[in-house]
Amino acid sequence: MEEFLNLYHQKLWEIAYENLIRTFFHPHTIIFFVLFLIISSLICNVYFEKKCTLLFIVSYFSLFLLGGVAEFVNSYGKIMSPDSSYNQSFWLFPVEMSLQIEDEQPLSSVDGELKKEDVILFAEANPQYHDGLFSATAYFFSRGHIEGKLFLVALVGYEEKDGEWQSVDIRIAPGVEEKDLQKFSKVLHIKKDEAEGATGIISKLQKFYEKKLESEKNR
Repeated sequence: MEEFLNLYHQKLWEIAYENLIRTFFHPHTIIFFVLFLIISSLICNVYFEKKCTLLFIVSYFSLFLLGGVAEFVNSYGKIMSPDSSYNQSFWLFPVEMSLQIEDEQPLSSVDGELKKEDVILFAEANPQYHDGLFSATAYFFSRGHIEGKLFLVALVGYEEKDGEWQSVDIRIAPGVEEKDLQKFSKVLHIKKDEAEGATGIISKLQKFYEKKLESEKNR
């Protein structure tokens, strides 16, 4: 579970800092800063007879670095706290194996033990983070929320009791690109209630599996 959380958190941090970058380096921001720089330089030259261009440029990048620190402080508890909603529920979606993994597509894992026939189903984890300090400004400029980079979950085993899954064995890939399918993790054994969000992951995978069986039955 810890390895799953680490990867999920990494994707959330990527969203937070992508918001920061889009805010400071969006074309509209750059244009506004250039206009501000021109006006400020003229004022400095006319009234103070000094060139302040370099000072303003350094100040801008200093604000960017300060924004990075502020984002870390703002987001740390929201992303890393066990009580955060981001650690209690995860966005998982089923993936049709036939659409995502072609017959000739090789799969591999860090321990070299992953076999395609061992995979029960695939699911995509879709990290989403909307509470960043610069989420609103990034949304204003891009007119859309920044989506996290997907990563792939391969269900390879499960244990059930009275029709309810008690644990699952999964492997995770760092992304959904072809190169990522060679980097599946070792088997991660997740038990119900062992950590925040574990029960939700197990429940979602069981629902995906039951829908897959029902779909195959109706064909």
